[in-house]
Amino acid sequence: MNILLHTIALEPARWTPQRVSRPLVELLPQIAEAGFRGLEIFEPHLTSETVSQDIRESLVCHGLAPVILSSYLNLNPSVSSDSELLEKLDQIVRRIAFYGFQKLRLFPGPGMDAADAGAVAVFQGRLQGLAGRLPQTQILLETHDDSLAEDPALLVRLVEELALPNLGLLFQPTFFQPRERILEQVRIEKPHIRHIHFQNRMPDRSFVSLRAGIFPWPEILGELGKPMDATLEFVPSGICAAERFDLAASLKQAREEVEYVRGILGRPASSSSI
Repeated sequence: MNILLHTIALEPARWTPQRVSRPLVELLPQIAEAGFRGLEIFEPHLTSETVSQDIRESLVCHGLAPVILSSYLNLNPSVSSDSELLEKLDQIVRRIAFYGFQKLRLFPGPGMDAADAGAVAVFQGRLQGLAGRLPQTQILLETHDDSLAEDPALLVRLVEELALPNLGLLFQPTFFQPRERILEQVRIEKPHIRHIHFQNRMPDRSFVSLRAGIFPWPEILGELGKPMDATLEFVPSGICAAERFDLAASLKQAREEVEYVRGILGRPASSSSI
């Protein structure tokens, strides 16, 4: 299992209007020093410009691979017209080519109602068009709450109907509930899961370490069985106000979380992870 580091874990302003508190080029040297090699990059970290020579050169300089573009491209037909979507998609295509991303992470219709068959059909058509524009890029639908992922069977049916070789699921528990429902989600989605997001929560959705929360990661990984790549998405020490954020402490905690996952798997991580 290759375990990437998500740069959102190191961004305390992630859910504020500011979005980014420090430029990505300032984070990359310390990420590399902490031993990480593969990254999932929070799209706002790439700046408002489509491409940045400084970011690309810094990634190369520090031996860091931009594996996943964690994008906020929204295919929900209620929030963008076809022409608006096309403009945003052109930017995504150029970014992927410029930085060399292998995978694109998307939310499966944020705010969409699974019962709205017409909207779901439009979403499905847009997804097919996106996958066609990026035939060499894996498109990963993150099983995030407040999206079509709240109906796991619908999401699986959508993926199976499209039957696209570059389309799959990025698993994280969608439900903040006891283990039975989470494991049921794994069983339904298992054939199409290609990547994992590691984080853990309490029932009130507060963040805790991987070993301490309601998501039973040893059981989830046992249920999945087959090896696959993953991303460490959040660490508890990173959930704070920007003025209180401690980069060194968050990177230390990230290393500890990766070691915990190694312990579950009972084998060392590969060379492209920490």
